[in-house]
Amino acid sequence: EKMKQSGMTRDAAEREYNDYLEQPPEYYAISQKERYYRKMGYKNSREGRIAEAEKEGRGDEVRAEIERVEKEGQFKAFGVLGLFVVVFLGLREVYLSDPENFITGIL
Repeated sequence: EKMKQSGMTRDAAEREYNDYLEQPPEYYAISQKERYYRKMGYKNSREGRIAEAEKEGRGDEVRAEIERVEKEGQFKAFGVLGLFVVVFLGLREVYLSDPENFITGIL
């Protein structure tokens, strides 16, 4: 049915269905948006969303939302990275203080 609606070949439909099965739905939707905006001539989905919103007169609003989400993602990423560094340095200190008894019984 979808093949008829979108004019896809059988191979293209099978490829799209396999992509859907291999990726979680969220990532599949993101990749579909990326393809959609690239097909429309934009470099990426961010640029496409902003340009389409500007046509509707909501460009600044969408740009601010995208920037907010990106900053939030960066904050989370640096938080996780910082946590791993702290844990690594803590374990390193424990190991250096007594390497003979570090994690005994596991190995």
